[in-house]
Amino acid sequence: MSDYRYIDRPDEAAALARDWAGVGQLAVDTEFVRESTYSAQLCLMQVSDGEHVACLDMLALDGPGPFAELLANPAVRKVFHSARQDLEVLNEHLGAVPGPVWDTQVAAAMLGYPDQVGYTQLTGAELGVTLPKDHARTDWSRRPLSDEQLRYAAADVLWLLPLAERLEGELDRLGRLDWATCESAALCDPGLYAFDAVGAWRRVKGAGQLDGAALARVAALAAWREEEARRCNRPRRWIIKDEAVLALAERNPATRDTLARLEALPPSLLHRHGETLLCLLRDAADTDPPAKPAPARLEPAQDRLAKRLMARLRELAEHHRVSAPLLATRKDIEALVLGHRDLPLLQGWRRELAGEELLGMLGAA
Repeated sequence: MSDYRYIDRPDEAAALARDWAGVGQLAVDTEFVRESTYSAQLCLMQVSDGEHVACLDMLALDGPGPFAELLANPAVRKVFHSARQDLEVLNEHLGAVPGPVWDTQVAAAMLGYPDQVGYTQLTGAELGVTLPKDHARTDWSRRPLSDEQLRYAAADVLWLLPLAERLEGELDRLGRLDWATCESAALCDPGLYAFDAVGAWRRVKGAGQLDGAALARVAALAAWREEEARRCNRPRRWIIKDEAVLALAERNPATRDTLARLEALPPSLLHRHGETLLCLLRDAADTDPPAKPAPARLEPAQDRLAKRLMARLRELAEHHRVSAPLLATRKDIEALVLGHRDLPLLQGWRRELAGEELLGMLGAA
């Protein structure tokens, strides 16, 4: 591959940002770790203008710094592959979602590739390029990074712009370029990355099996855990594990002695947060449980209809060379059968491609 520039000084980063200020698009990728933190630690950012590749050491630079303005510039399109996590991390460090964005994974799904197709697979199929795989599990927070590690990282953006150009050409030929542009633009919605303590109970494994007062207790404990994890910048499980949250919600201990008898609570947690946990449980008695979406319960005839709709959806997806999950999931189809109409399947290009026909099948059923 062509050479890359390794940048770990603010003046070099500022000079490169100035050089690229007038470009129309940049390929962007990030390397980060979050095993021992709540917020992702941004370690490396790889950027290419199509001719040159830069690997910016985000630890040495202490964040995007001079590149922040370039990433936020609406006149510069940022091309990613599987952008969601990169955008989440950059949003944390920039305070805004960098846009506009174009995602090659989204584009590929509209050309018949699996909706989670990998960058290595896609560049191999479309460009005949074989990318290195040796450093997929690198700890990017360790320094120094070797030349081999940096070349591996640089390869993630070296081919992004040629790949985007190839996919765009095929989408344009099929009249689908607007589809991919719209789907990529949706990734820039700040709401996707907003801090949400109130909804943190959804992250607790097993919470969906609870109702009433027990679910209200889970919601209170999970919201506190989310706030505490962010405050301490530690993983949620380091504050309190899901198993302990469920045990507290189900047993509802009222005293420190009964709290101490819960096997799911380690002594260190009891020592640090025992009184807080008891207070949260008491206060939860005065709150309503969060609303849960009603599970789809199909009658036998409805289930048979849903299976026919799914079969037709897959046929349409194959015929039009579109990833079927990108059109609709089984849950979407069940919701459609149950009468729900506020679904992505019934909007925009999805409605044109499949939604209208499936609605017709419902009417004929």
